Amino acid sequence: MSDERFDQDLRSVLQEDAPRDVPDDLRRRVGAVPATHPATSGPTRPVWRHPVPLWIGVVSAIAVLLAVGTLQFRPAPQSSVGGAPSSTGSAQPSPSTAAGANSSPSPTPSHAAAVTACRAANLVGRILSWQGAAGSRIADVEVTNTAAPCFVRGTPALQLVDASGRILLDSATAGPSGQPHVTSTDPTFELIPGAHLRTEVQASNYCGAAPAAPIDIAFTLPSGGGRFVSRPGPGVSSAEAVPPCNGPTAGHIEMNGWRR
Repeated sequence: MSDERFDQDLRSVLQEDAPRDVPDDLRRRVGAVPATHPATSGPTRPVWRHPVPLWIGVVSAIAVLLAVGTLQFRPAPQSSVGGAPSSTGSAQPSPSTAAGANSSPSPTPSHAAAVTACRAANLVGRILSWQGAAGSRIADVEVTNTAAPCFVRGTPALQLVDASGRILLDSATAGPSGQPHVTSTDPTFELIPGAHLRTEVQASNYCGAAPAAPIDIAFTLPSGGGRFVSRPGPGVSSAEAVPPCNGPTAGHIEMNGWRR
């Protein structure tokens, strides 16, 4: 095929059959290329130095222009979410994230030890007053917790005791009801250090020998909690502490439950 014929075919392809994405400016430049290579004047060149065909130059120009056009019309890189350009480097942790990763978790505070039943050694009893009733004597008693938090529940055994330690009346003589015991309906009283409980103790029908003052009341706690003695408080007389004798029946002592 001659150079002129190839040039014509190439122009036809570029002007009519070229892809749609070839820029119009490129089409015009190709159309302006002369159909034949201009003649050159001068001495005749050796046979082995043939002039470069025009179509080779045209093809080279087209390749360069297509490469430039491809770079010119290449879509811009999309930005990452949020409008900030994406980074190809490895992400560095923020100071707060790094601090959180390196810091040790805060230790969970240990739960307070379970509150246990009060022991007699940690309780102090005091008789606040005595008052008389028909054939009986009633003492107002206050109990104070002097140690760690604990609770009081149930009914203790009771004894009316004189200064020599002699037992004047004992709740145990009444049978099981007079022994230290806890029932399912008994309330629980939790006592922090220094907290108080109150109760009333009623004694009746003492027919023994005259007791030695002062008169105390002993409490024996349920569940092996021990025994403590409540003594008269300042200014409290034991003159009304001993109940009168009401006959040959056994004496009796009981309490009217715990209260705040």
